[in-house]
Amino acid sequence: KVYAMHWAGDTLHLVSASQDGKLIVWNALTTHKIQAIPLRSSWVMTCAYEQQHNRLVACGGLDNLCSIYQLGQVQAMRPDKELAAHDGYLSCCRFIDSTSIVTSSGDSQCIYWDIEKGDPTVMFNDHGGDVMSVSKCPTNRNLFVSGSCDSTAKLWDIRTGQCSMTFEGHVSDINAVDFM
Repeated sequence: KVYAMHWAGDTLHLVSASQDGKLIVWNALTTHKIQAIPLRSSWVMTCAYEQQHNRLVACGGLDNLCSIYQLGQVQAMRPDKELAAHDGYLSCCRFIDSTSIVTSSGDSQCIYWDIEKGDPTVMFNDHGGDVMSVSKCPTNRNLFVSGSCDSTAKLWDIRTGQCSMTFEGHVSDINAVDFM
């Protein structure tokens, strides 16, 4: 069962995450597999493709980790980085750029990470339920939005670590958000 997909910045490639325990990078024009990456845990819930250089993919799920893989290596059998700070499942991850990523989790948090150091840089703790989805602003790398089971979406500013706006109106879970 394919659980998640995400386009590369070049709009030619995409990555899919399946509960068969694989991340697969595809050529979207030919439908050919470019690279298959075996995962340590088949309980994957999200995947992301780095948008600027198209050299990194990430995934996570019930292992509570964000695993980052470098593409183009002969064997990408092991992640280059494993980002560990969430106390719940990883529901979504999105690269901000090639050096940073935002994750959301069932622990009601979002975390902004320095990929190279493998450390959380900013933790966003204002949701009252599982955070199901994040999306970065396409015009301002310092902003992202999150959607939660607390029935709110929140706009966050990475520079301040604060919620800039809360969007209310749903009466149940928000499972997906996306900047347009």
